[in-house]
This record gives sequence, C-alpha cells and structure tokens, in this order.
Amino acid sequence: MELKAIINSPGLWIASSFMIIVVVAQSIIFIRAAFKEAKNVGLTREQCVRGMRSAMITAIGPSFSPVIILVGLLAVLGAPTAWMRMNDIGAGRTELAMANAAASVIGAELQAGNFTIEAFGAALWGMALNNLGWMVVALVLTHRMAKAVNLLNKKYDPKWIKLMMAGATIGLFAYLLSGQLVGKGSPNITAAVVSAGTMLFISKALKKYPKLQEPALGISMLVGMFVATAIA
Repeated sequence: MELKAIINSPGLWIASSFMIIVVVAQSIIFIRAAFKEAKNVGLTREQCVRGMRSAMITAIGPSFSPVIILVGLLAVLGAPTAWMRMNDIGAGRTELAMANAAASVIGAELQAGNFTIEAFGAALWGMALNNLGWMVVALVLTHRMAKAVNLLNKKYDPKWIKLMMAGATIGLFAYLLSGQLVGKGSPNITAAVVSAGTMLFISKALKKYPKLQEPALGISMLVGMFVATAIA
C-alpha cells in the first residue's frame, strides 16, 4: 500500500476524529464553566454571548494564515492528519517544523523520496509530544492560576491587580507584534499602522455604534492585511 493511500485512508480518518471529539468536548466544558463563573463575577448571559460573538469575529483574521498552511499540511501529511492537527493546535508553522524535525531524526525529509511510513509515524509522534506540554500545563495550572488571582485580590487592591493583568496583556500583544516588525519590511509595518489606525477610528469615532465595537479587532486586522497586500 502506497504512503499516499495510507495517510488518506478511512482508518486514519476514524483515528483522527477522536482528537476532534476531545477538542469539541473540551470546548463545551470550558463554555459551561465560563457561563457558570460569569454569574459569580456579575456578568449577564447577554454580555457573555456578546463576548463570544466578538471573539469569533476576531478569530477570522488570524484564521487566514493557518488555512494557507493547511494546504502544505495536506500535501505532506494527508487530509486526516492535517484536519486533526489544525483543529488541535492550529499553529501550522509549528506543526510543519516539528514534523520535519521528527522525520529528520530517522534521516528523512518532508516531501522527499525518503519520506516513508516510518518517517510519517515519527512526524506524528513529534507533533503529538510537542503539543503534550501545553495540554498538561493547561490541565495542571489553570485552576491554580485562578486561586492565585483570588489570593492577590484579597491581599492587595483589586483595582491594581486588574491593572496589572491588563498591563500583562498589553505586554504580551506588544511582544507578539514586535516580532513581526523588527527587521521586517514595510508591508508588515503598514499592516500594523493601518490596523492600529482602524482600531482607533472604530473605538473613538464610531463609539455610538456598539455593534461595531465587538468585531473592531477583527475588522482592524482584516483592513491592515488587505491594505498591506494591496500596496506591497
């Protein structure tokens, strides 16, 4: 049986579906827990729904890049594995890098003549082990983080704790953005500037239109992407 037939076989579709079921189950559990916790912090169901809708719209922009990389995963690892990995982790570049690194351990390369079923198996193990750490950290530390925040709120002024967490969020996004600006070309800078300008315009000039505030981040990212692509 040829490698291409194996990596797209019905059996692999069935095996890959188990991970998707786990992801869907986790999503349902987290959503239910979030709605339950929302009552404790004074958030209404309507506010939670608005937040979810805003998050889904915002996710449209970052989804373009994984979709493009998905094509590369399809050619190398087959449709079932690509479907599983992109729904599991979503970071196509990381998946390709780990698959290539794992295959190279046994002297193979992706899309090369020496990429055998053994190399494919090594690639699967490499991607799985790379993702395992994140899942374990989330499972072990998430509830402890909540306890740590509650402890800080009791010991210090909650307003300062809220500001500290907001500052950490700003620092995180600033770090991610700087990685795409430092040493990069003008299209990256253009996308960042246009996105920031669009976000500022929507949040300030269109303040009277609350329905536009929810998808503001997603709209800003899309505008920045299209403008940068148009002038590149």
